[in-house]
Amino acid sequence: MSILKKLASDTAIYGIPSIVGRSINFILVFFFAAYFTPSLLAPQIEFYAYAAFFFVVLPHGMETAFFNFSRIEKEYKDVFATAMSSLLIIVGFFIGLMLLNTQSVGRFVGYPNNLDYVVLFTIILAIDVLKSIPYALLRYLNKAKKFAFIKSTGIVLNVVFNIFFVVYYPDIMGVERNIIYVFIANLIASAIEFLLLTTEIFKHFGKPNMELWKKMFAYSWPLIILGFAGMVNETFDRLAMRKLLPASEASYQIGVYGTFYKLSMLMTLFIQAFRYAVEPFFFAQADKSDAKKSYIQIMDWFVFACGAIFLFTSSFKGEIARALITNEDFHQHPDALTIVPILLLANMFIGIFFNLSIWYKLNNQTRLGAGISLVGAAITIILLVIYVPIYGFLAAAITTLIAYFVMAAISYFLGQKFYPVAYHTWHIIGMIMLAIGLYLCTEYLCLSGVIKVLVNLISFGVYTFIGYQLILSTKNVNLPAE
Repeated sequence: MSILKKLASDTAIYGIPSIVGRSINFILVFFFAAYFTPSLLAPQIEFYAYAAFFFVVLPHGMETAFFNFSRIEKEYKDVFATAMSSLLIIVGFFIGLMLLNTQSVGRFVGYPNNLDYVVLFTIILAIDVLKSIPYALLRYLNKAKKFAFIKSTGIVLNVVFNIFFVVYYPDIMGVERNIIYVFIANLIASAIEFLLLTTEIFKHFGKPNMELWKKMFAYSWPLIILGFAGMVNETFDRLAMRKLLPASEASYQIGVYGTFYKLSMLMTLFIQAFRYAVEPFFFAQADKSDAKKSYIQIMDWFVFACGAIFLFTSSFKGEIARALITNEDFHQHPDALTIVPILLLANMFIGIFFNLSIWYKLNNQTRLGAGISLVGAAITIILLVIYVPIYGFLAAAITTLIAYFVMAAISYFLGQKFYPVAYHTWHIIGMIMLAIGLYLCTEYLCLSGVIKVLVNLISFGVYTFIGYQLILSTKNVNLPAE
């Protein structure tokens, strides 16, 4: 099996739980929208935005460090034991700190009367963080099917328990239908998922190596900054709206924005599945003579796929939104649909950034990677503070796009200095511009009905044909001498 075919196969397998499972979760969001108003959905959206930040800090870069040092040390069991021990200590400290300061945390997040949210959030987050290294181990050992099974099980259980609580027993705890049941369903599913991983944990767990940990942490701590800054770009917009918008409309805008944000999920799902497969692949290929050729081919096909997802989802965004979001309260805002193509494009650029990140991960230049993310975070914060009070969540979407584009551009130019790879840059730009151009052409024709569907499908076919021809035209191009 060729390298690219193996990568595609792994992406598909890792994508089974991500795509199928998250597609179910994707539908679940719109299921919630049918039972809750935008304002009632706001706590769930906000708490999971906070979770994204903690999920960067608490693992403290040990997942990527595990892959890197398993390659260097040649003894993955020591690396696993050291990484897992580090997580256990950090998570234990986090649980204690949060539970001892529950009231203060509740006031800070704006829910002083809902401390049960804080407790449930803490436990869910702790379990999910502890799962990260066992999952990394499965990826390292190429146990993609086991990875997919456990992931899928957790996701399906989450959905089942959500339906159980929200639809059939909405007052089982003496509380009317409430967003707290979403947290409870997540907790039960995460706990069962973790139990399924304990076999791998006990099989490979051993005595941690302090000297190894020092080296791993020296490598990983810049990744904390990188990831934290990345989460500022990804989730700070929903948190900022609470502070920057009038109290009378903050919850509504957060609820609408968080729900329509999910329409860009198809791009996110693809990128996540790709990342699961490609990260260990990047490190495994690093020492091979044709590594850079592989990276070039991967980038070409990645951008091609992202362009196709962008064009299809953007072209049919109205139909998709009406089919999935039946509650008219969510459709009242004039900018609700406008943000979908913007966020799809933003996610494409963060995917490109991830592809480009190989230069600082392989050359132990993680500090520079962190610096790039900090630039993106600074752009995000500045633009959100200036424009969200004026333009609401439309400003949040455009800010995300600008930040991700700048990060990808900086990473590209720095990468050419520290780890030059002869990407087919103009072909990549051409595919992106083609996808955007075709979308804008069909969008401003203002078509409807069958004619619109046919024109959109023709547009998609044109992109697929031209994009594929661009990739074929570079297939046999030799790499320049270094």
